[in-house]
Amino acid sequence: MNKEKKQDSLVGNEEEISINLAEIFQAIKSHFILIVAISVTFAALGVIYSLTIPNEYLCTVKLLPEVDSKSAGGNLGGLKSLAGLAGVDIGSGSGVDVVRPEIYPSVLQSTPFLKEVLKSKVYVQKRSKWISVYDYLITSPEQAPIQLFGNKKEEFKKEENPTVLPKEGLSPELIKLNKKELAGIINLKNRISAETDKKNGMVTISVKLTDPVAAATLASFTQNYLTKYVTNYRTEKARKELKFLQDRHEESRKTYDDALSRLSTYKDQHRNTFLQVAKDQEKKLQYEVDLAFNIYSSISTQMADAAVKIQRETPVFKVLEPVQIALQKSEPKRSLISIGFLFFGLFISLIVVFLKTVNLKKLLS
Repeated sequence: MNKEKKQDSLVGNEEEISINLAEIFQAIKSHFILIVAISVTFAALGVIYSLTIPNEYLCTVKLLPEVDSKSAGGNLGGLKSLAGLAGVDIGSGSGVDVVRPEIYPSVLQSTPFLKEVLKSKVYVQKRSKWISVYDYLITSPEQAPIQLFGNKKEEFKKEENPTVLPKEGLSPELIKLNKKELAGIINLKNRISAETDKKNGMVTISVKLTDPVAAATLASFTQNYLTKYVTNYRTEKARKELKFLQDRHEESRKTYDDALSRLSTYKDQHRNTFLQVAKDQEKKLQYEVDLAFNIYSSISTQMADAAVKIQRETPVFKVLEPVQIALQKSEPKRSLISIGFLFFGLFISLIVVFLKTVNLKKLLS
């Protein structure tokens, strides 16, 4: 008896399912024009929306920076490798603070770099002229094929009262930005990026702009800025040391010249003198000349070593993939946007058909 009841219930469920599926197909068939109309309407809205987004062109450059492989001792190479796997950096024996490739993305997102970018110029192919990045992004930005909203630059016409700062007492490194500069920096943060491959240390710089030549120009500027930044950081200590030695070298040369001049003058004045006091004074002056010469010679050697050290500490960047002018836009994907709106409209139309055909009171009771 139980088996028969189960079979009857299964048969009843199958009939209900078949009936429900038949009703669904019937509802779709009867409201096919409505479904198509809603779907096509949303697809058209997707096309219009995609046309409100300007074309963007992506340019990339791949760099392989020099990695400091020096160790504190000749036998620490394996130990450093094991420590690196454990996430511990035991440092290098060169005594130089190295800018690790993992820091490069932060450098390209820093405010000082982005301020330099705003001042730089790019060549805009569509306008056939060089223009500053600030003007290109803020003053006269590229427009989309269809403009549904007002120009964004209108909101910058009313500049707020500038912040009044004291003339003295502030740090020279204090950064002051106006409203337009802040908007430009925020815009650039979304357009310039860098990624570092932790396995091989390769750095990929990406720049996205609405003009392909401008994007390539800015990518080249970013590459040069990053390499100069790392080079200056790596060689800053050596350059300061060289500058110090150059100043001391000039001073020691003058000291030596003065001492030699005094000795020569004294010898000329006491050429025929045989007094012991004169001989002792001559020995004293000769000692000062020798001492000044030794200091001058020592500083000259150190200065030459410092110049060699700068060259040795200068990092090498190998360009694996140079900047190329993009031939095709990277975004927006207007076809995908339209298809997405189409499926969304299809989903909305099915909900509308469901609400029109189903008795909600009966369904909820």
